[in-house]
Amino acid sequence: MNFDFFATEFGTLFIVAFLSSFGHCYSMCGGFSLAFMAFNANSNQLFFLNCMYHIFRICAYLVLGLIFGLFGNILALNAQIQSFSLFILGIFMTVLGFALLFRGKILACIENLNFFTAYNMKIIRKAMQYKGVKSAVILGFANGFVPCGLVYFFLANAMSKDSLSESLFVMLLFGLSTVPAMLFFSQLAQMLHTLKKVFNTLSYCIIIGYGIYLSYMGLRTFV
Repeated sequence: MNFDFFATEFGTLFIVAFLSSFGHCYSMCGGFSLAFMAFNANSNQLFFLNCMYHIFRICAYLVLGLIFGLFGNILALNAQIQSFSLFILGIFMTVLGFALLFRGKILACIENLNFFTAYNMKIIRKAMQYKGVKSAVILGFANGFVPCGLVYFFLANAMSKDSLSESLFVMLLFGLSTVPAMLFFSQLAQMLHTLKKVFNTLSYCIIIGYGIYLSYMGLRTFV
């Protein structure tokens, strides 16, 4: 891959993740982070535990990236199937971007995967009985599997990559880009309340643009 294109593409993904972390992630997962810190408020290693929590949240993203990356690699074995899948993934990203932007019934349908949410919430409720490192590991990892439109965008992107290493890098980049906002969530909460709409709008517009571009690339190759 051309280095300039590589830098531009992953730079764009970083911007989407970083901006969204101060808006979407703040709303979706901030409560989990605050609950975890509340359960461990008496610990003299709270910052360390918080870091552990987010490390295992990122580990969950890497597991998902591995699964979707492998599936994308299987599709890439046939050039026509890969081109068609890029077109479909681009359409999905574009629809997802509009769904995130306007937060209507489409997004509710995408994010409210009741069967999966119920199972994941059982794990989270069980983990809330623990404290310390065990709590950080289980809750952090479970947090990574919470149904989320933004995660779906990055998984679709990971699936579109030609190599498994790029797929994993996409999810690693997403996870790391969200750490600053989530790690210092409580300190930033007041400021984020004012800025989250602006950051969300910018990142969702980029998602829409990226989806249109990916669909175009898939259609051009397919035709």
